[in-house]
Amino acid sequence: MDTKNVFLIALLLGLVYPQLSYIFKNYLVFMLIVLMFLSLLDLKFTREMGNRKDIALILFFNYIVLGGFLILSGSFLRSELFEGLVVLAVFPPAVAVIPFTYALKGDLKLSLIGESVTYLSSIFIAPIVIFIIFGERIDYYGLLKTLIEFIIFPILLAYGVSKTKVYEKVKKDKDYFITILLFLVIYSIIGINRNEFFKIDMIQLFIIGFLKSFGVGGTVFYLLKNTDMKKRISFALFSSYKNCALSAAAAIELFGKEASIAPVIAIPFEILFFMAMGFMVGKSRS
Repeated sequence: MDTKNVFLIALLLGLVYPQLSYIFKNYLVFMLIVLMFLSLLDLKFTREMGNRKDIALILFFNYIVLGGFLILSGSFLRSELFEGLVVLAVFPPAVAVIPFTYALKGDLKLSLIGESVTYLSSIFIAPIVIFIIFGERIDYYGLLKTLIEFIIFPILLAYGVSKTKVYEKVKKDKDYFITILLFLVIYSIIGINRNEFFKIDMIQLFIIGFLKSFGVGGTVFYLLKNTDMKKRISFALFSSYKNCALSAAAAIELFGKEASIAPVIAIPFEILFFMAMGFMVGKSRS
């Protein structure tokens, strides 16, 4: 089944039948660690950084432009939703940027290197920004634990396994397991927050979710119309995609379950924006 359809089913199932989500909630951290490990297996953490200007632009679009938009727009919402948007802003982009780049015929090498750099950068960016915004309100031991669990440990494990013979065995079925784990993670987070989705301020969150992908990502794609199309695709993806599942789980760890709502709301708009990107790229190339 198409991955996009799996995500949508998980979203709908979490809303209409959330009962099982409380069982999976107990395994959320473990599922995220395994999911991140599998997702990061193909990243190349090497000294070859490619064009430094392009990498700097990726960091700028993902953390300054997109991250800045999320923090600014979230500042008008109640504290729990704002906390979730801050976590989403400072955590790295979706690993899905890589297969999306491939599908849209973008600059795959640039996206691979950019993904590696943004993940490594988040280890430093996340605690600094969260300290500036929340100060003493945040448990920094908890933040360090979250970064180690969800980013540092999976990166080190993926890097170590990629150098062994085990890599080829794991690689064969990893996409299948990634899809299953993403389904369970999205279903669990939606399910445990089901009642929150029907509050009046969810409308504001849906607007932010739409603007995050279509507003920011679409604007970057349009503004870079004189840029090489392959790079343009990669830049637009990095300016519109965040690792929503990872951010949601991290938000639960740091602030509580209500903080995870904001990252999850962004998921359907990211799926829709990928479809829209296919149309925009096709139109620009014709």
